[in-house]
Amino acid sequence: MRKFIRWIGTEKGKGAGFSLLSAGNLLIALITYLRFAQIAGIFGTTWQTDAVAIAMVIPLLLQQLISTAFGSAFMPIYSRVMYQKGREAANRLVSRIINWMVLSGAVLIGLVLASGTLTVRLVGLGAAPEIIDLAAEILRIFLPLVFLNAIEGILQNFLIYGKRYGLVSFARVLQILVSYLVLLWGHGRFGIMIIPISGLVGAMASFATCSVMSFILDLRLHMVADPRDSDFRELVKLAVPITIGVVTGFLGPVADKALASFLRTSSVTAIDYASRIKNLVRIVLVQPAIVLSTVSFSKIAARGEPARLKGEIADFIRYIAYYTVPISGALAVLSTPLISVLFQRGNFGPEESEMVGYALAFYSPWFAQFGIGLVVRRVFFAMKESVIPAVLGIWAMLANILLNVILLGPLGIGGLALATTLTSAAKTLLLMYFLRKRLGGMGGSVFVPEYGRILLATGVMIGYMVLLGGVMPISLEAPLSDRIMKLAVMVVPGGIIYIAVSAMLGSTTFVDYRRIISDRIFRRRNP
Repeated sequence: MRKFIRWIGTEKGKGAGFSLLSAGNLLIALITYLRFAQIAGIFGTTWQTDAVAIAMVIPLLLQQLISTAFGSAFMPIYSRVMYQKGREAANRLVSRIINWMVLSGAVLIGLVLASGTLTVRLVGLGAAPEIIDLAAEILRIFLPLVFLNAIEGILQNFLIYGKRYGLVSFARVLQILVSYLVLLWGHGRFGIMIIPISGLVGAMASFATCSVMSFILDLRLHMVADPRDSDFRELVKLAVPITIGVVTGFLGPVADKALASFLRTSSVTAIDYASRIKNLVRIVLVQPAIVLSTVSFSKIAARGEPARLKGEIADFIRYIAYYTVPISGALAVLSTPLISVLFQRGNFGPEESEMVGYALAFYSPWFAQFGIGLVVRRVFFAMKESVIPAVLGIWAMLANILLNVILLGPLGIGGLALATTLTSAAKTLLLMYFLRKRLGGMGGSVFVPEYGRILLATGVMIGYMVLLGGVMPISLEAPLSDRIMKLAVMVVPGGIIYIAVSAMLGSTTFVDYRRIISDRIFRRRNP
């Protein structure tokens, strides 16, 4: 065990870092799925799960306000301070950030507690009184997560900058594993309250791990809170527009749940489950590349190398698009049978699979562009520019709410998911437009033709899946083994078709991935 900890704690390059982060995220996805399936099987989709979905909105918003704003601004400023002033100045910057996060977090939590059930009622506008009362009780348990996850986010950024990708993956896996084990142990004793309790215990374990690891790697915190420090002021200046963008971005999911509460019971749970699955896929597919791009863009921007930055942008976009676009297409076709295979057991039956799968199908095109949007946002932050992403975030929020109202009637919860997809895609295109103007180009001659080849190969794959689905449809009432077999017959050959067609079309990303894999295999055989 000691050798394993020592190995994952060493510095890693970009390739090894991506592998460690991806492996960690796959483990996280697996355990999260097991935990999620356990919750679905035990509690199904009821008024109690609606209460959990409503209660989670506020802690997640506060966490994003504190951690994402400072976290997104952290890497560009920290990179510059380390590059120009050294370790001691960087440690003092981290200390100021954490101290102010604690203070601001305490104030925000106090405001939420003082507002009582009013805050929860704003999220669940159409929810029944018993749902609001239970949501308020669950909220009080969720709130400490704000402190733990927010501070841990900064500590993880510190570890990521030092290329300790294995340590970050270890801490994240530990959090969800502990949460899952506590859920298994206590669901019979605590009922629905075990969901926030297990989340809190997992966060405590992960926070303790990151704190110890950061101390071992020479992070020394100081009791400094003077906001007049020039580096801290630069970070705050960058963080304020990001904070506005986080708030506006979060109003979209809040509006989704508020409008879903006017539909039939369990609609809030259905849209929440579909959103969680969407985020789970995002963690596996997009997050490792985004972590690496944040470090890479920040360091390149700190050194003032615009030509290299453009090349790095183009590479990250095509690498992410190569696997997110086909998975987006597959989810659009197979969302409902996939949900039935993953969750249909216990109190989660075919009707619940239909509801969640219906919403997920409208979310699925979101994957084809969201990773690109995150990459472009990270470039803006690396260049210490956060106003444009914030303004576009406000516009997207307003457009999302408007589309929610328009699409809710004809499409139900599917309309809420489609509104999110459309506004997110529009925001990504606008971010790319403004970044191109800012940089005088962003490698479009490299990734635009490649994206076209990826779309064409994905279209062929989708055609195969639709054709086969017409020949051998998947019944939600069929045995689990039958559904798994038919789903595998669609997914596995479909993936092979996509790769083969992309290779025939001359995909440069396919060539790069093939070279990376062959190089790794060759190095293992000939160390």
